Amino acid sequence: MRKLLIGACLLAFAGIVMAQSKKKVKVKGAVTVSSGMDSADYRELGAPMPALRVVTMKKDVITTDDVKNDANLFIMMFNPTCEHCQDETMLLEKHTGLFNKSKVILLAAPTMTQMLDFFESVTKASKYPLLQVGVDSANFINKVYKYTALPQINIYDKDRKLVKIFYGDTPIDSLKQYIE
Repeated sequence: MRKLLIGACLLAFAGIVMAQSKKKVKVKGAVTVSSGMDSADYRELGAPMPALRVVTMKKDVITTDDVKNDANLFIMMFNPTCEHCQDETMLLEKHTGLFNKSKVILLAAPTMTQMLDFFESVTKASKYPLLQVGVDSANFINKVYKYTALPQINIYDKDRKLVKIFYGDTPIDSLKQYIE
């Protein structure tokens, strides 16, 4: 009986969530907009990059407009306390000379703001102007992170379409073909 009740509650909850995500709201009589989540799947290759807003340790703000150029963009989602993320950052630091035009952003969840100082003390990332380190303030991570491994490196082409995703420790040789 208890299992049946739990199952019924889960089904009801799933139905409510699905109904909310498909619900349409009329605005000014003629325009219909979805009240659900973003309909684009930003996790698939070829997908456009979602809006980006990064707040750096110095409280500077980097937006989608700030990363426009004619080269690839590397966005590494990381946890400041993750040793793999720290190692990947130090690998990028060691090879900053390869990045002539490509931009690199290291993006942590907003809840990790307090840990950025620790990350800086370990990696010394601020010594490398190529590496822009900050926290997500546009829900970017929730839209693109696949919950596979950290760090996750998304590479976007000059048109800001997703061309490659790397998970975990990624050797520089794997990244080289995408660096401009």
